[in-house]
Amino acid sequence: ENLSAWNHNGGALHFGADGRLYISTGDNAVGSNSQSLGNRLGKVLRINADGTIPPDNPFYGSTAGNYRAIWARGLRNPFTFAIQPSTGRMMINDVGQNSWEEIDEGIAGANYGWPTSEGPVNCTAVGFTCPTYSYDHSQGCAITGGAFYEPADQSFPTGYAGKYFFADYCGGWIRAVPADDPERAPVELLAGLGPVIGFAELEDGELLVLG
Repeated sequence: ENLSAWNHNGGALHFGADGRLYISTGDNAVGSNSQSLGNRLGKVLRINADGTIPPDNPFYGSTAGNYRAIWARGLRNPFTFAIQPSTGRMMINDVGQNSWEEIDEGIAGANYGWPTSEGPVNCTAVGFTCPTYSYDHSQGCAITGGAFYEPADQSFPTGYAGKYFFADYCGGWIRAVPADDPERAPVELLAGLGPVIGFAELEDGELLVLG
């Protein structure tokens, strides 16, 4: 697709537990792109390591060509996502517009509702998947870094093992929710960091904060 906006274009790349490459893409600042199966914008895509498209992708039979790579849709600006090493579970951080930031569980064929739904608003409409966690813009403006903490040798307290860590660009904080129960209220770990753009995971499972 030809991109016209300066934002909402990129996303993240991660190999899943199934060996496939998952790619998140923004909506190119055009909300209607997210719902259409006629473009790859506002989506999570899934391809094989050699660039071909897996025939078990959820829309493989109802689309053609490169659009068969669509794995999930209805996202605005999925700036980051992470895959839990031990389970293969995916958490997607979708940057909101006016009011809400959200974390969505990556599910094949899911529709996360943008532009009709943002955060908890209108997410229960038929066919939409609600966020596992969301927060309003009194707490931040853009959900950015996301990573699971599962190190071989823990340097954080034991209670942080298995948690999903996320940050906010404007809020300057890092929070964590249980990976197996992301709807629980998060624990705030650090604040006053300034803009956080992401996390990097080292081979030993430790986390680097990118500012």
